[in-house]
Amino acid sequence: MKYLFTLILVLFVAFLTRAQVAIINDKDGFTNVRKEPNAQSSIIHKITNNKVFWYDLEQAQDGSDWVKVYIPTDAFSLKTRENDYIEGFIHTSRLQPLEQIKSYKGSDFSFKYVIEPFKLGGRSVEKQDGKWVKAIGGRNVWGTDGNFPKIQVKGIQVNVAGKAIPIGKALYADIYECTNDFKVYKSADTYFVYQWNSDGAGAYQVVWVFTKAGLKQRFVGSMI
Repeated sequence: MKYLFTLILVLFVAFLTRAQVAIINDKDGFTNVRKEPNAQSSIIHKITNNKVFWYDLEQAQDGSDWVKVYIPTDAFSLKTRENDYIEGFIHTSRLQPLEQIKSYKGSDFSFKYVIEPFKLGGRSVEKQDGKWVKAIGGRNVWGTDGNFPKIQVKGIQVNVAGKAIPIGKALYADIYECTNDFKVYKSADTYFVYQWNSDGAGAYQVVWVFTKAGLKQRFVGSMI
């Protein structure tokens, strides 16, 4: 058991140090994503300001001019548990790692999970190989590695500049083992709530992106 826990911890740390999240830093408001790591390669996508995506941290740190990025195709990560993203390259000068943005300490934004012990409550359960929990209530299960969750989200309270932002149940029905231990960043008029959640094995990242107009992106997943 001790060996298994150590192995899980090592894998988690390796994942944490490899797969990081970022936005772009481009005065034009967008950055071209290219098929190959050079300026002559074809443009396959454009990343706009304040859209969150994954990037390869090791590649970004080795002095390369280009870094591999993985852009989710679904702005709210509702499609599937499988990796569903566009894969390409951007110039490193356009990369703005989220953790390098100054942490937000103001009072015009607040975010809080209302959490409770997990209750199945009559929801259906889909299992893999008749043993491992794959879906609950028809939704993927983020935060566990085949076991039933211990903690579920009952609601989310968000306030931007004195305005309550409603968050529909569909946007928190598949995330488990959440805590109110997270980091908040701000870029221009956009707020980012960032954290890792897991039961010790099913680690995943979640980033909530807000402006005064409401929720702009729910970035959920695990990869690399």
